[in-house]
Amino acid sequence: MAGDWIKMRTNLWNDPRVSRLVDLTDTTEATVIGGLYWVWATADEHSLDGAMPGLTLRAVDRKTGVSGLADALVDVGWLEDHPEGVRLVRFDEHNGASAKTRAQTAKRVANHRSNCHVTDQALQDEHGSVTDALAREEKRREEKKEGEKTARASRLPADWQPSFEEIEFCRAERPDLSPESVASQFRDYWIAQPGAKGRKADWMATWRNWVRNQRGGAPKGAATAGQQTANSVKEAQRLIFGGHDAAV
Repeated sequence: MAGDWIKMRTNLWNDPRVSRLVDLTDTTEATVIGGLYWVWATADEHSLDGAMPGLTLRAVDRKTGVSGLADALVDVGWLEDHPEGVRLVRFDEHNGASAKTRAQTAKRVANHRSNCHVTDQALQDEHGSVTDALAREEKRREEKKEGEKTARASRLPADWQPSFEEIEFCRAERPDLSPESVASQFRDYWIAQPGAKGRKADWMATWRNWVRNQRGGAPKGAATAGQQTANSVKEAQRLIFGGHDAAV
């Protein structure tokens, strides 16, 4: 939500990834870069971290007018597809207020280096101010990241129930588990966690990790129902025939 301009590289036209996008969409560099402009400008205006809830891959194709662009962006690593909406990769390096501040700072550094005609003292003073500006910018960027991460984190609701997608993930990833039992353990554990430990920015990802790390539904080496029946039959035969195999 940074406002009225975005950062785009002047050599973007010759970027190998743009060439890859052109091949995947069977269009031209001008068409692809126009689509990229819409994607990046929209993210800059409506997102703080690159996530755009509700925006699907199909919507990106429709908005840009470039069929297959969204899948191509995923292919080159510039976009990620999530159930809740697409997300720009490494958003804070290229978009948002921090990216603009870094661009302006870099410009000041370039101007400083080009001022070869000024006195040594002036250069030292300017160098100090530029170095300080870079350090302050880096500190602001780290603080902003931490602040946004904390602001996005939330506690698990006391009445939480797994969604259809979460249940299906459990069944597909760990068919040996009972989704209802796993959900009950998940809810009890995280509701009981105090402070920052009980706050998460992405509960869906937390659920997926929880499911993957669960122990098996049955103890290791435990016999199945069929095996137990077969063992019972063998034991009965042993008692009846006195240790000899039954006639077949």
